[in-house]
Amino acid sequence: MAARFYSRDQFFQRMPQEIVLAADVYRRMTDSGWKENALAAFEVYFVSDDRARLEKLGYLLQDAYRMKVAGTRQSGGGIIELGAVTAPIPVSEENLLYWVMDMGIKGFEHDCRMDGYSTGTPPETQEFPDESPEKLAEYFETGLAAYDNRNYSDCAIRFTSAIRIFPENANAWYSRAIAKDALLLNAKARADYDEAIRLSPEFKEAYINRAVNKDEAGDYAGALADYDQAILLDALNPAVYFNRGNTRQRLGDQAGACADWTKARNLGAEYAEESLKTFCRQAG
Repeated sequence: MAARFYSRDQFFQRMPQEIVLAADVYRRMTDSGWKENALAAFEVYFVSDDRARLEKLGYLLQDAYRMKVAGTRQSGGGIIELGAVTAPIPVSEENLLYWVMDMGIKGFEHDCRMDGYSTGTPPETQEFPDESPEKLAEYFETGLAAYDNRNYSDCAIRFTSAIRIFPENANAWYSRAIAKDALLLNAKARADYDEAIRLSPEFKEAYINRAVNKDEAGDYAGALADYDQAILLDALNPAVYFNRGNTRQRLGDQAGACADWTKARNLGAEYAEESLKTFCRQAG
């Protein structure tokens, strides 16, 4: 297999730097006169050593992100560059972070590296998204559509507008949390799951997703507590038992893990059989 242009290690080393840079870019924008939540378009650049990969990325940016793609050009040293301009984004520190993470992830998925982005000076008259109450349903619909297109930053941004309109809606917090998880913003996603559960204490899907979030962060005890609560709310969900079994195994509770995988299989989760065969036969 040929070596990647932009390796996994390089991606995970670079993204924390991009997070810091995004905050700095936002501060410089506000210092230059951009107002909170004003609509701004960004020019973004990606590089690779393979034109076909960049072109495939360009098609995605056009179709799922509504970007204007300028095409590719040779940049020297075997490096090729792709430029694109975004649809206007309501700029806040958080929204800019969502977009930067999304561009970094999509670039990595196509073995291309996001190489920079910029925006112009603020116009004399700045425009803002319409966040009147009657727009709430539209933000939900377009946010869900963006998620289906894997445009996770637009999803998070639209649910942010929904939250600004009606912050008591637990579904908006839950939906934005899912988008944040997809953007690898684990801690920020968990904060949104926390709020969804505070607003709706019997929101079983939020407990399940928060449990997965905690498990991925290494908080196995916290994940187990959330799976327990999800089972109290819905005792017939096989996926919850299967996932709880995985967490119990990570905590060293092999007997508990095998019991959960058995329950998941008995509820119809055929995929649990593999874990039972691999880990539980000797356990009886």
